[in-house]
Amino acid sequence: MSTSEPFSIRQWLAGLPAGSIGWVFLVSGVLFLVGGAYQTITGLAHDRSLEQEGRSVDGTVLEKKVGTRMVESQSHEGRTRQTYYSVAYRFSVLGEDITDTVELDKDVWDQLREQGPIRVTYLPDEPGRHRVEGQEAEFQIWKLLLSLAGAGLMFYVGKLLLAGKLQLSSSSESED
Repeated sequence: MSTSEPFSIRQWLAGLPAGSIGWVFLVSGVLFLVGGAYQTITGLAHDRSLEQEGRSVDGTVLEKKVGTRMVESQSHEGRTRQTYYSVAYRFSVLGEDITDTVELDKDVWDQLREQGPIRVTYLPDEPGRHRVEGQEAEFQIWKLLLSLAGAGLMFYVGKLLLAGKLQLSSSSESED
């Protein structure tokens, strides 16, 4: 009966040729690029459709809520609390009630009252695709830049691995 060491992902990766890992990074870069392009194109298309074809209706604010969540801090180490302002609302289109929740800026949130009106713009063919007045557009430049940065990093690391200019593990063994 032979005994073997337990499986170690680190050892398994170190045993692979750098080129194999390079291809994984290149494929990941393509996925980042495709995902970012998809998010950008669909976000822009939905925003444009709402601007050009959207119909507006008054909905009703059902609930206003203030919450906190922990997020990574940009200014100092660790995590920090972030306050968010959300509104649950309902609107009707052709007798169908649609209920949703959205986060808004504090200034917009402050202007709303529970059981008061909220302006909703929706697509006539797809009322589930809607936006309330004051809500950010679906397309945001940071999403595009993040996906481009991720794709660029993946392509760069993959290229280095394929060219043999990057080592996956340091070898302490030397041949005499």
